Amino acid sequence: MYKEYSPCELLSPYIDKYWEFKGDITKGMHFNILPDGCTDFIFTLGEVANACNDTLVMHPYRSYFVGSMTKYSKLVANSDTINMLGIRFLPCGICQFTQLPLPELTNMRVHTSDLHTIFDDSMADILCEKKSIQERIDFIERYLLNHLYRSQYEVDERILYAVNQINSNHGRVPIQMLSDKVNLCQRHFERQFKWFTGFTPKEYSRIKQFQKAVELLRLSAFDNLLSIAVNAGYYDVPHLSREIKKMAGNTATSFISAPQPKDVTLTYINS
Repeated sequence: MYKEYSPCELLSPYIDKYWEFKGDITKGMHFNILPDGCTDFIFTLGEVANACNDTLVMHPYRSYFVGSMTKYSKLVANSDTINMLGIRFLPCGICQFTQLPLPELTNMRVHTSDLHTIFDDSMADILCEKKSIQERIDFIERYLLNHLYRSQYEVDERILYAVNQINSNHGRVPIQMLSDKVNLCQRHFERQFKWFTGFTPKEYSRIKQFQKAVELLRLSAFDNLLSIAVNAGYYDVPHLSREIKKMAGNTATSFISAPQPKDVTLTYINS
Protein backbone atom coordinates (compact mmCIF):
# COMPACT_ATOMS: atom_id res chain seq x y z
CA MET A 1 0.00 0.00 0.00
CA TYR A 2 2.74 2.46 1.02
CA LYS A 3 6.17 2.38 -0.63
CA GLU A 4 9.20 4.65 -0.66
CA TYR A 5 11.76 5.19 -3.42
CA SER A 6 15.20 6.82 -3.19
CA PRO A 7 16.14 9.77 -5.42
CA CYS A 8 19.04 9.73 -7.86
CA GLU A 9 22.46 10.76 -6.59
CA LEU A 10 22.24 14.30 -7.96
CA LEU A 11 18.96 14.95 -6.13
CA SER A 12 19.78 13.09 -2.90
CA PRO A 13 21.12 16.26 -1.16
CA TYR A 14 17.66 17.79 -1.53
CA ILE A 15 15.14 14.93 -1.55
CA ASP A 16 14.68 12.32 1.16
CA LYS A 17 12.29 9.98 -0.66
CA TYR A 18 9.56 9.70 -3.23
CA TRP A 19 6.56 7.87 -1.81
CA GLU A 20 3.47 6.17 -3.16
CA PHE A 21 0.30 5.52 -1.18
CA LYS A 22 -1.88 3.37 -3.41
CA GLY A 23 -4.31 0.49 -3.16
CA ASP A 24 -7.47 -0.74 -1.49
CA ILE A 25 -8.28 0.54 1.99
CA THR A 26 -11.27 0.66 4.30
CA LYS A 27 -13.39 3.75 3.94
CA GLY A 28 -13.23 5.77 7.14
CA MET A 29 -9.81 4.39 8.12
CA HIS A 30 -7.70 6.86 10.10
CA PHE A 31 -3.94 7.40 9.82
CA ASN A 32 -1.55 9.51 11.86
CA ILE A 33 1.12 11.19 9.73
CA LEU A 34 4.19 11.70 11.90
CA PRO A 35 6.37 14.84 11.75
CA ASP A 36 9.73 14.16 10.09
CA GLY A 37 11.32 17.58 9.63
CA CYS A 38 10.58 17.59 5.89
CA THR A 39 8.20 19.26 3.46
CA ASP A 40 6.21 17.47 0.74
CA PHE A 41 4.58 17.96 -2.60
CA ILE A 42 1.62 15.61 -3.05
CA PHE A 43 0.06 14.67 -6.38
CA THR A 44 -3.39 13.11 -6.06
CA LEU A 45 -3.64 10.61 -8.92
CA GLY A 46 -6.96 9.18 -7.77
CA GLU A 47 -8.90 9.06 -4.53
CA VAL A 48 -7.19 10.58 -1.48
CA ALA A 49 -7.20 10.60 2.31
CA ASN A 50 -7.98 14.00 3.82
CA ALA A 51 -6.86 15.67 7.01
CA CYS A 52 -9.38 15.74 9.83
CA ASN A 53 -10.42 19.22 11.01
CA ASP A 54 -8.56 20.78 8.07
CA THR A 55 -10.16 23.61 6.12
CA LEU A 56 -8.58 22.31 2.91
CA VAL A 57 -10.14 19.24 1.33
CA MET A 58 -7.85 17.56 -1.20
CA HIS A 59 -9.37 16.46 -4.49
CA PRO A 60 -8.22 13.94 -7.11
CA TYR A 61 -5.87 15.02 -9.91
CA ARG A 62 -4.47 18.01 -8.07
CA SER A 63 -1.12 19.11 -6.62
CA TYR A 64 -0.58 20.21 -3.03
CA PHE A 65 2.24 21.46 -0.84
CA VAL A 66 2.52 20.27 2.76
CA GLY A 67 4.53 22.58 4.99
CA SER A 68 6.79 21.68 7.89
CA MET A 69 4.89 19.68 10.50
CA THR A 70 5.53 20.26 14.20
CA LYS A 71 2.96 17.64 15.26
CA TYR A 72 1.11 14.70 13.80
CA SER A 73 -1.65 15.11 11.25
CA LYS A 74 -4.68 12.84 11.30
CA LEU A 75 -5.98 11.68 7.93
CA VAL A 76 -9.20 9.86 7.13
CA ALA A 77 -9.86 7.77 4.01
CA ASN A 78 -12.85 9.00 2.02
CA SER A 79 -13.14 6.00 -0.29
CA ASP A 80 -12.28 2.31 -0.66
CA THR A 81 -9.18 3.04 -2.76
CA ILE A 82 -6.37 5.58 -2.64
CA ASN A 83 -3.73 6.84 -5.07
CA MET A 84 -1.27 9.53 -3.98
CA LEU A 85 2.33 10.23 -5.00
CA GLY A 86 4.63 12.46 -3.00
CA ILE A 87 8.07 14.09 -3.01
CA ARG A 88 9.55 14.48 0.45
CA PHE A 89 12.12 17.28 0.48
CA LEU A 90 14.83 17.34 3.11
CA PRO A 91 15.10 20.40 5.39
CA CYS A 92 16.36 23.29 3.22
CA GLY A 93 15.96 21.06 0.15
CA ILE A 94 12.96 22.81 -1.35
CA CYS A 95 14.76 26.16 -1.08
CA GLN A 96 17.20 25.06 -3.78
CA PHE A 97 14.35 24.95 -6.33
CA THR A 98 11.87 27.62 -5.34
CA GLN A 99 11.23 30.29 -2.74
CA LEU A 100 8.26 29.64 -0.49
CA PRO A 101 7.25 31.43 2.73
CA LEU A 102 7.94 28.31 4.78
CA PRO A 103 7.41 30.00 8.19
CA GLU A 104 3.87 30.89 7.08
CA LEU A 105 3.12 27.37 5.83
CA THR A 106 3.99 25.38 8.96
CA ASN A 107 1.38 22.67 9.64
CA MET A 108 -0.51 23.70 6.50
CA ARG A 109 -1.63 21.85 3.37
CA VAL A 110 -1.98 24.25 0.43
CA HIS A 111 -3.18 23.86 -3.15
CA THR A 112 -0.30 24.76 -5.48
CA SER A 113 -2.53 27.20 -7.38
CA ASP A 114 -2.30 29.39 -4.28
CA LEU A 115 1.51 29.40 -4.38
CA HIS A 116 4.14 30.57 -6.83
CA THR A 117 6.17 27.39 -7.05
CA ILE A 118 7.58 24.74 -9.40
CA PHE A 119 4.48 22.52 -9.58
CA ASP A 120 0.85 23.00 -10.49
CA ASP A 121 -2.09 20.72 -11.34
CA SER A 122 -0.66 20.01 -14.80
CA MET A 123 1.98 17.85 -13.11
CA ALA A 124 -0.73 15.58 -11.65
CA ASP A 125 -2.28 15.26 -15.12
CA ILE A 126 1.06 14.34 -16.68
CA LEU A 127 1.85 11.80 -13.98
CA CYS A 128 -1.55 10.16 -14.43
CA GLU A 129 -0.64 9.45 -18.05
CA LYS A 130 2.50 7.51 -17.07
CA LYS A 131 2.13 3.75 -16.97
CA SER A 132 4.24 2.91 -13.91
CA ILE A 133 5.67 4.40 -10.75
CA GLN A 134 9.16 4.25 -12.26
CA GLU A 135 8.05 6.29 -15.29
CA ARG A 136 6.52 8.85 -12.94
CA ILE A 137 9.64 9.14 -10.82
CA ASP A 138 11.85 9.37 -13.91
CA PHE A 139 9.73 12.24 -15.23
CA ILE A 140 9.81 14.05 -11.87
CA GLU A 141 13.58 13.70 -11.66
CA ARG A 142 14.14 15.07 -15.17
CA TYR A 143 11.84 17.96 -14.30
CA LEU A 144 13.63 18.71 -11.02
CA LEU A 145 17.12 18.39 -12.48
CA ASN A 146 16.17 20.87 -15.18
CA HIS A 147 15.06 23.33 -12.48
CA LEU A 148 18.17 22.62 -10.42
CA TYR A 149 20.52 23.45 -13.31
CA ARG A 150 18.71 26.75 -13.89
CA SER A 151 18.18 27.62 -10.23
CA GLN A 152 19.45 30.91 -8.87
CA TYR A 153 18.47 30.11 -5.31
CA GLU A 154 21.06 29.41 -2.63
CA VAL A 155 20.75 27.97 0.85
CA ASP A 156 22.77 29.49 3.67
CA GLU A 157 25.61 27.03 4.36
CA ARG A 158 25.49 27.93 8.04
CA ILE A 159 21.91 26.71 8.30
CA LEU A 160 22.78 23.50 6.45
CA TYR A 161 25.58 22.96 8.97
CA ALA A 162 23.18 23.52 11.87
CA VAL A 163 20.64 21.09 10.41
CA ASN A 164 23.35 18.43 10.03
CA GLN A 165 24.51 18.98 13.60
CA ILE A 166 20.99 18.55 14.95
CA ASN A 167 20.55 15.42 12.81
CA SER A 168 23.80 13.80 13.90
CA ASN A 169 23.08 14.52 17.57
CA HIS A 170 19.42 13.42 17.34
CA GLY A 171 18.24 16.81 18.54
CA ARG A 172 20.46 16.86 21.60
CA VAL A 173 22.59 19.93 20.93
CA PRO A 174 22.20 23.32 22.69
CA ILE A 175 20.80 26.03 20.43
CA GLN A 176 23.20 28.62 21.83
CA MET A 177 26.13 26.36 20.95
CA LEU A 178 24.86 26.08 17.38
CA SER A 179 24.45 29.84 16.98
CA ASP A 180 27.99 30.35 18.32
CA LYS A 181 29.41 27.79 15.88
CA VAL A 182 27.81 29.48 12.87
CA ASN A 183 28.79 32.91 14.19
CA LEU A 184 25.29 34.33 14.39
CA CYS A 185 23.48 35.90 17.30
CA GLN A 186 20.85 33.49 18.58
CA ARG A 187 17.90 35.62 17.49
CA HIS A 188 19.18 36.03 13.93
CA PHE A 189 20.16 32.36 13.78
CA GLU A 190 16.67 31.27 14.80
CA ARG A 191 15.09 33.60 12.23
CA GLN A 192 17.33 32.31 9.43
CA PHE A 193 16.82 28.69 10.46
CA LYS A 194 13.05 29.10 10.30
CA TRP A 195 13.22 30.86 6.92
CA PHE A 196 15.03 27.92 5.31
CA THR A 197 13.28 25.04 7.14
CA GLY A 198 9.92 26.26 8.43
CA PHE A 199 10.97 25.32 11.97
CA THR A 200 12.66 27.06 14.83
CA PRO A 201 15.86 25.23 15.86
CA LYS A 202 14.08 24.08 19.01
CA GLU A 203 11.12 22.66 17.07
CA TYR A 204 13.38 20.82 14.65
CA SER A 205 15.51 19.44 17.50
CA ARG A 206 12.38 18.19 19.20
CA ILE A 207 11.35 16.31 16.05
CA LYS A 208 14.75 14.64 15.68
CA GLN A 209 14.68 13.61 19.35
CA PHE A 210 11.19 12.20 18.86
CA GLN A 211 12.34 10.23 15.80
CA LYS A 212 15.21 8.74 17.80
CA ALA A 213 12.79 7.69 20.52
CA VAL A 214 10.49 6.03 17.96
CA GLU A 215 13.48 4.21 16.45
CA LEU A 216 14.49 2.89 19.87
CA LEU A 217 10.94 1.88 20.68
CA ARG A 218 10.54 -0.03 17.42
CA LEU A 219 13.82 -1.85 17.97
CA SER A 220 13.01 -2.71 21.56
CA ALA A 221 12.19 -6.36 22.25
CA PHE A 222 10.89 -5.58 25.72
CA ASP A 223 9.09 -2.84 27.55
CA ASN A 224 12.09 -0.93 28.95
CA LEU A 225 10.78 2.62 28.69
CA LEU A 226 13.18 4.15 31.21
CA SER A 227 16.24 3.05 29.25
CA ILE A 228 14.67 4.28 26.01
CA ALA A 229 13.76 7.63 27.58
CA VAL A 230 17.32 8.18 28.86
CA ASN A 231 18.96 7.10 25.59
CA ALA A 232 16.68 9.43 23.61
CA GLY A 233 17.50 12.35 25.90
CA TYR A 234 14.28 12.63 27.90
CA TYR A 235 14.23 13.21 31.64
CA ASP A 236 12.12 10.22 32.53
CA VAL A 237 9.32 7.95 31.30
CA PRO A 238 6.53 10.53 31.85
CA HIS A 239 8.52 13.02 29.76
CA LEU A 240 8.94 10.44 26.98
CA SER A 241 5.26 9.51 27.13
CA ARG A 242 4.09 13.13 26.92
CA GLU A 243 6.29 13.88 23.92
CA ILE A 244 5.24 10.73 22.05
CA LYS A 245 1.59 11.55 22.69
CA LYS A 246 1.99 15.14 21.49
CA MET A 247 4.03 14.31 18.41
CA ALA A 248 2.40 11.04 17.32
CA GLY A 249 -1.05 10.96 18.91
CA ASN A 250 -0.26 7.47 20.26
CA THR A 251 1.30 5.93 23.33
CA ALA A 252 4.97 5.01 23.50
CA THR A 253 4.13 1.32 23.89
CA SER A 254 2.13 1.37 20.64
CA PHE A 255 5.44 1.66 18.78
CA ILE A 256 6.90 -1.32 20.62
CA SER A 257 3.98 -3.49 19.58
CA ALA A 258 3.83 -2.13 16.00
CA PRO A 259 5.49 -4.37 13.38
CA GLN A 260 8.65 -2.91 11.88
CA PRO A 261 8.60 -2.91 8.06
CA LYS A 262 11.60 -4.58 6.45
CA ASP A 263 12.09 -2.41 3.38
CA VAL A 264 10.56 0.98 4.10
CA THR A 265 9.96 3.30 7.00
CA LEU A 266 6.27 4.10 7.19
CA THR A 267 5.38 7.68 7.91
CA TYR A 268 1.94 6.78 9.11
CA ILE A 269 0.40 4.48 11.65
CA ASN A 270 -3.17 3.35 12.07
CA SER A 271 -5.08 5.21 14.73
